[in-house]
Amino acid sequence: MATHEEEDGGDVEARRATHRRPRRRRLPPLVIIVVVGLAALAIAFALAGVFADERPSGPYLIGAWTFGDRGSLERAVAAGALDEVSVDWLQSRADGSVAAPKFEASFIAEARKDHCRVIVTLTDYDEATYRFDPAISAAILATADTRRRHVAAVAEWCRANHVDGVDVDWEALTAGQRGDYATFVEELAARLHRDGRLIAVDVYPKTSEPGGWAGPRAQDWQRLGRAVDQFRIMTYNYSGSWSGPGPLSPPAWMDKVLDFAETQVKSRKIVMGIGFYGRDWRGAQTTDLTWADVQRIRAADKPRATRGPSAELTLFYSRDGAAHTAFFPDAKAIDAKLLMMLTQHPHIRGVYCWIMGQEDPAAWKVLRKRLR
Repeated sequence: MATHEEEDGGDVEARRATHRRPRRRRLPPLVIIVVVGLAALAIAFALAGVFADERPSGPYLIGAWTFGDRGSLERAVAAGALDEVSVDWLQSRADGSVAAPKFEASFIAEARKDHCRVIVTLTDYDEATYRFDPAISAAILATADTRRRHVAAVAEWCRANHVDGVDVDWEALTAGQRGDYATFVEELAARLHRDGRLIAVDVYPKTSEPGGWAGPRAQDWQRLGRAVDQFRIMTYNYSGSWSGPGPLSPPAWMDKVLDFAETQVKSRKIVMGIGFYGRDWRGAQTTDLTWADVQRIRAADKPRATRGPSAELTLFYSRDGAAHTAFFPDAKAIDAKLLMMLTQHPHIRGVYCWIMGQEDPAAWKVLRKRLR
């Protein structure tokens, strides 16, 4: 944020200097109005250029991760509620190379046709084992040479496929890799910026440093925040098999995470994560839910529906003799999260949603209403 650096003495000296200047003839009022108006226009155009990258279509960035769901893309665009997509396609390899087994050039073209910026998400996910693999990051972060080789491979893939930037989403890091990981992101950022591309980083939520477990402890928020253009906080997945039934992203908790984030990272870089998915508990077992699943439960199981402090839709029902409790962030719940953000954290950059295709379709209209 801008700070007032001038002291009162400086203001006094400026006034004195003004009095020493020779007097000039007064300009006619109409001329003054025209000059002031032209100056205002010039300033407005200059600011538009500066902030065009930060606020693509409105006061807040609206983005979403996707595996390439075209139906969700069409709904978001029709609602006027999407600036940017992050295609979750690019995978780091332990040898320093990259792979994109689900790459679709036609999806990139379709998103661009709809005026969406296209970022590629880079993960440490192993398609063969269906998990985030710690061996991948260990091999790449091992030396300066292995880091540089991977930075070059990522940059070359971006150049060859004409994407606008990279979103780094390594999720199998250890606390001991904290410094090396920050260095890797800094080096990748320098290369991408030199190439005219953006960089984002996805981080686990926390309310203090270093964090409560290995994932957040591996992420140095201050260093990462200085290096990147977007600092995306995964403010969802609050409840799961480890906690018992509960909301995916209660606004009060999201508020605390953002409070801490704004002490570590410039507000204009911070992006609040919004979960589009829900979760169903059957005892200690959990299953993730999409909006289509919620509709099926409503039709087949006639659940009792309520809402708690999180505003998330809560369903209680029985199936095959077993009791179920499900939480889902439908459009009404997402509205509550956005209102918290606008009230408590109005200066952050915007939101990013995980993941397209799982959402209540009405969520896009809510996003547009609140953030445009």
